Amino acid sequence: MPESEYDPDDALVPATPAGYRDPTTFDYSVPALAGIAVALTVAGLLAFGAVLTFAQGAAVYDALFVFEETPDGFVATLRLGLAFGVAAGVVVATVLVHEYVHGLVYRRFGYDVSYGLAPFLGAAYAGAFHQFQRPEEVRYVAVAPLLVLDALFLVLLFVPAPLVAYAAFVGLVFNTAGAAGDLYLLWFLSGLPEGTLLYDSDMRHSYVFEPGSNSDSNSNTES
Repeated sequence: MPESEYDPDDALVPATPAGYRDPTTFDYSVPALAGIAVALTVAGLLAFGAVLTFAQGAAVYDALFVFEETPDGFVATLRLGLAFGVAAGVVVATVLVHEYVHGLVYRRFGYDVSYGLAPFLGAAYAGAFHQFQRPEEVRYVAVAPLLVLDALFLVLLFVPAPLVAYAAFVGLVFNTAGAAGDLYLLWFLSGLPEGTLLYDSDMRHSYVFEPGSNSDSNSNTES
């Protein structure tokens, strides 16, 4: 793995390693991320909602709603404070753990990790800035929180405690939809040639170094 020659006073783009072409940029498509997140949210509500109902039956609705009989049947009133409070707590915890799992896998591969928020993406992040990264390692980094947390939440759906199951349902939907950026990155990585290196200067500036030379690139362009 080439060492980065980054200096805080230098430009964002590092020196091109020997045997590599000059970099191209990588940017997340905000419309694509939004579309993926919406699709995952709808799919998660339907699929995980069905599992929740199968696992808990009416008990979960008894925990979240107050049912009152009326002359025409009954009225169900959502315990809004309870439902919102549990959901808010789960969302915050899921974001923190999701990014921490990213960071754990990064560190497992020997990278230094930074955590923060990217308001322009509406997301938190765990990043390995100013370091060359191998796509085959980044794939594990990207997919780990989705697999680990969704597996945990799925188990918790079957715990005989309706509020715990409801919290797990919220976590499942949010963690799955929140993996939109990770899935977008996995799709991008699938098209890279073997030996490619990635480099993140910050959340707005990412570069892709493909194997080859500038002369190879120029000859391909001319042909």
